[in-house]
Amino acid sequence: MFTLDPTLPATEQIVNQAQAAIDSGRLGEGARLPSVRQLAARLEVSVFTVVNAYDRLLARGVIRSRVGAGYFVCRRPGIGAPALVAAADPQLLPNTALGLVQGVLGGSRYKVPAGSGFLPEAWLEDTLAPAVLTRALRRQPFASQPAPMQGHPAAREQIALRLAQLQLPIPHEQLLITHGATQAFDLVLRACLRPGDSVLVEDPGYFMIHAQLRALGMQVLPVPRRADGPDLDTLEALAREHRPRLLFTQTLLHNPTGGNTSPQVAHRLLMLAERHDFLVLEDDVYGELASQPGMRLAQIDGLNRVFYIGSFSKTLNPGLRLGYVAAPKTWLDKLIELKVMSTLSGSALNEAVITDILESGYYRRHTERLRERLARARRVSIAALTECGVTLPHADGEGVFLWAQLPDGLHADAITRRAADAGILFAPGTLFSPSGGGQQHLRLHAAYASDPAVLACLREGLDALGEKRLRLA
Repeated sequence: MFTLDPTLPATEQIVNQAQAAIDSGRLGEGARLPSVRQLAARLEVSVFTVVNAYDRLLARGVIRSRVGAGYFVCRRPGIGAPALVAAADPQLLPNTALGLVQGVLGGSRYKVPAGSGFLPEAWLEDTLAPAVLTRALRRQPFASQPAPMQGHPAAREQIALRLAQLQLPIPHEQLLITHGATQAFDLVLRACLRPGDSVLVEDPGYFMIHAQLRALGMQVLPVPRRADGPDLDTLEALAREHRPRLLFTQTLLHNPTGGNTSPQVAHRLLMLAERHDFLVLEDDVYGELASQPGMRLAQIDGLNRVFYIGSFSKTLNPGLRLGYVAAPKTWLDKLIELKVMSTLSGSALNEAVITDILESGYYRRHTERLRERLARARRVSIAALTECGVTLPHADGEGVFLWAQLPDGLHADAITRRAADAGILFAPGTLFSPSGGGQQHLRLHAAYASDPAVLACLREGLDALGEKRLRLA
């Protein structure tokens, strides 16, 4: 039954050949497999190789083990009948928060993730190489232990050192490690807010925070986002009228426009927060990709009323779900309690990996390379989109996102549907505007916006708009 190719892994060959024999019926229900020692001698491989192969077949449920008797083929539902094709999950259009998240997180029909917020896989392929994991397990013995509630001190110390390099002197005692930034947002919102509270958000702004706030029963107050930050006149008027409890803002590399809040606006914003007594939730998950250190609100405020959130999922690897929140001391215990009640603890393995990556200096070098690649990608994409007839009102921004403005008459939802049919993921501007705006905007990823398929889709939409206008003329 088994014929091994010496150039290929023996374990994989035994598993695959046994599985094929079972699926085809050559090994029927109840058939006994050779003993471990018999098969090892017959194939001239080690006993451990056969044990590993049989363990994999046991895990698949295609064989069972009987103590003292050996290994036998199991009866499985559907054996001897045509294989049933599992029904695919319904594919949502990316014009809702859930639909865009489904498209971004994979397992979908999209070949070009032009509306994603993650960096291309090829840019990150070495960040979690086996050697990295092996080194972390060897150097960080806490990797295989339960993670402390607040996160392991070694990991928090390394994050604090990295923040100090960004001119953010935050003590590690005020850091709480989380399962990515989204959990950090959720913890802060649930700690600080009650249903019915008013919350200021940027318009356009990060779509997931709008969805989280509405799910928690909050009143969302849109503040127009300008090139240099939130419109503070509107913000102040809303603060007087509604007495908001919190402001959500992105100071550097704003999502979706790519702009940065100016130091002048940052200082005045914190003065308004003090005057009207609201808290500030500062999202800085993309800040590491800024070409200059920049001015962050937490740097000015000193964690008095600012909650500062960062993450490594966007810059290092999306498979590494590790974020953190730097919080005012008076709120830290509540955040830890909420984390324990929701997830008990974090992943010590993830914390060990990020500790080792930060300690080694690799992360600093990695982010420097990412900035250079993004800058090149932005230049190429801006030129291609402009030639295509798309306007970029924030072309002087930085980072991952391009806020593309479509011509009058071409709506974001319509071209998003057209793109979806072609296997291209767009993020329509309507998702990012809590006031109902963004009908003529798309959030595009700088690394994908110059893809020929993206440009072809946009040109087709523009051509169809031109033909429509000719018919109406």
